[in-house]
Amino acid sequence: TEYIGFNGRPSHLDLLIRMGEALGMTRKRIMEYTPLPETSKAIEVWYSISSHYSWVDTMGAMHVLELVADRTLVDDGAKMHYFDPGILNSSEYPQEVRDFLMEGYKADVDHAGKALKIVESETMDDLTTRSIMIRSMDAFYLYLNARLRRSRMLEAAWGE
Repeated sequence: TEYIGFNGRPSHLDLLIRMGEALGMTRKRIMEYTPLPETSKAIEVWYSISSHYSWVDTMGAMHVLELVADRTLVDDGAKMHYFDPGILNSSEYPQEVRDFLMEGYKADVDHAGKALKIVESETMDDLTTRSIMIRSMDAFYLYLNARLRRSRMLEAAWGE
């Protein structure tokens, strides 16, 4: 579903574009944006991991990021979780926003733990895999900060 959709469901990219349109942007303007430097750096890190390490290391690097959506981490002692699922049922946001957020949220909650169990069974507690996962989380920090910075830039451009 990430790139081409599945069973009549649109791709994540198309859902993202629809969300932007619902918030007042044109598809043309959305596609004209270039990634912020932090976004590009994060993507470079993930590309490098996938190019230089095994499939299992790459799987660990990507699926560890999905743990941010795992609300069961609160049961394991986390003080808070990343995402408020109440947004998905709130009329405060356009349906297109909820559709985009729901797609990623459901997928992340469903398979992050399963994927990491595969990584754990394949690597047998390999320190290289762990360091790659931490490197990926560092890149995710850059990526999320770039998203926050972009949202502030868009707010300023819209005069809000």
